[in-house]
Amino acid sequence: MSDTAVKNTDAKAKTGGNPVPSFIYHAARILLGAIFIIASLDKIERPWDFGRAIYVYHILDGSFAYLISPLAIVMPPVEFITGLLVIVNRWVRPASLLILGMNVVFIIAIISVIARGMDIDCGCGLDVGPMAAIAGTQADMGALLRDFVILALNLIVLFAPQSKGR
Repeated sequence: MSDTAVKNTDAKAKTGGNPVPSFIYHAARILLGAIFIIASLDKIERPWDFGRAIYVYHILDGSFAYLISPLAIVMPPVEFITGLLVIVNRWVRPASLLILGMNVVFIIAIISVIARGMDIDCGCGLDVGPMAAIAGTQADMGALLRDFVILALNLIVLFAPQSKGR
């Protein structure tokens, strides 16, 4: 066995063979959870505003409009609970899968708004204090970029070996 092969084997043994360092996994997990908790708070407090934000996307029009109110009521607590589970490092994979599903829906919705040339509030719930300056409030390319960063954080959390069995 060559010296390089021995060093690689030793390095894998020391790190447990994890391609994602533990500190990156934990930082991504805590940041992802915090983002979803923060995003949920205003929506939980004022579901009618979130319902209005869903409505202005004009994705659930016509025969699907009846879904807006249930979504406005159910989605924010799901965001809060999944964010909390990811932060406390329990049921990370199931929570992360739910977050992934929500994030993909958010990305598709924002792409549809950009494609239709609409100028609307994103309804993301991240327009609180300094978060508004960082995250933005419009459903635009900035929001799309933000959601792809959240997607990347989620993929780190979801596929890191540390999340197995939790």
